[in-house]
Amino acid sequence: MNGLYCDSCGVCADHECLKKADKKFRCKEITLSSNEEPMKHHWVRGNLPIVAMCDICDEECNFEPELLDWWCCWCQRCSHETCKSSINDVCDFGVYKLMIIPPASLEIVNKSSKVRRRLQIRSIVPPLWPNWSPLIVVANKKSGNNEGAEILSSFRRILNPAQVIDLSERDPVAALEWCRLLGDTPYKIVVAGGDGTVAWLLDAIYKLQLNPVPAVAILPLGTGNDLSRVLGWGKEYDSNTEVSATLQAIQLAKKVDLDRWSVSIDAKKGLGFRAHHKSIHMYNYLSVGVDAQVTLNFHRTRESRFYLFSHRIFNKLLYLCFGTQQVVERECKDLDQRIEVYLDDKKIELPSIESIVVLNIPSWGAGVDLWNMNLEDNQVGVQSICDKKLEVVAIYSSLHIAQLQVGLSQPLRLGQAKTVKITLKSPCAMQVDGEPWHQSPCTFNVTHVNQASMLMSSDY
Repeated sequence: MNGLYCDSCGVCADHECLKKADKKFRCKEITLSSNEEPMKHHWVRGNLPIVAMCDICDEECNFEPELLDWWCCWCQRCSHETCKSSINDVCDFGVYKLMIIPPASLEIVNKSSKVRRRLQIRSIVPPLWPNWSPLIVVANKKSGNNEGAEILSSFRRILNPAQVIDLSERDPVAALEWCRLLGDTPYKIVVAGGDGTVAWLLDAIYKLQLNPVPAVAILPLGTGNDLSRVLGWGKEYDSNTEVSATLQAIQLAKKVDLDRWSVSIDAKKGLGFRAHHKSIHMYNYLSVGVDAQVTLNFHRTRESRFYLFSHRIFNKLLYLCFGTQQVVERECKDLDQRIEVYLDDKKIELPSIESIVVLNIPSWGAGVDLWNMNLEDNQVGVQSICDKKLEVVAIYSSLHIAQLQVGLSQPLRLGQAKTVKITLKSPCAMQVDGEPWHQSPCTFNVTHVNQASMLMSSDY
């Protein structure tokens, strides 16, 4: 079968019938002039959700394999052909009304533009609905072996398509700029992606200085997803989950604060070169040494044009291979002789190690709770994602990482601190929130900035 499907209004058409379908069927409106209120149902024939129940008679719709019965692409109500006339003409936007930006509230710059990425919003007039708090959905359609595209599609079916933003077409700063138009209206953001995508979005919120600060929920894609695990959204998104269940979970989620840290890197001046400075934010953890080297090797492989198998299981096998490689090659051997660590300006004496990890959350390396694993009561300080403190641990080797992954060992806990300073005397792999690079000799300082607003699943 070969055809096209509109993920906003649900209309399907063959390639050769696309132009006819555009003329015959009205798509889900992004905007409407305010004088068109009250808004009426936007009925679409056939392609109803699985186990769709008629809003009038409570009997199941769409039994036969053909375009039978109707559903409204705004309120999601379904109806038999014979029951449709009994439904009120006015659409109330259904159970997710308070998360939807109604088309009459949006004014766009160019109404004739049919290209979603060119959509420019001029103004937003909040509807007169108590407790209205719209949801903004952000994802990259290329993420997670096409799972990102499926998530974008499923949310467009329920929300205003303008609320659903594809990061493959524009960066988060440009994507969220129009959120300023919401004024004092509280709103939420759900981001689908890995730890790097989440950090990218949180940086955009910080850069834009959005006020009120939106709370962020996570739909985890790819591998790792440590922050998602900590906030109760799981290690990976189940593609079989109904979007309605996800929306309900977001409605019930509670707000929590997450410490935002600045990693200020000052590279040492080399012969004929000026000293280099850069500053980035950290939300999960940073590391220097063997675990960063494994991540860097994986990242380089994934970026290669020969990388053809983008699948979660294959990626985990790659990680295993690169970890095994470091058991033999030991590129980060004697890291303790090439590094100095200061916790609150106090120098820490190091044994023979191959990695230093600075933690903001109780999850590292795809779910390992480094700070708390195999602990007896009150053995070390309590870890929190919002206490303005960092936990610093050392790892002995790549083999030690494997033992930590299966709970057969524990890290060397160096302590808790409000500031961390690390001096790197020779080049070494480094990573922040899963984004790795090869770092030249430098000194970097980790200091507290402020806090991001996150949503924690009520089931956690």
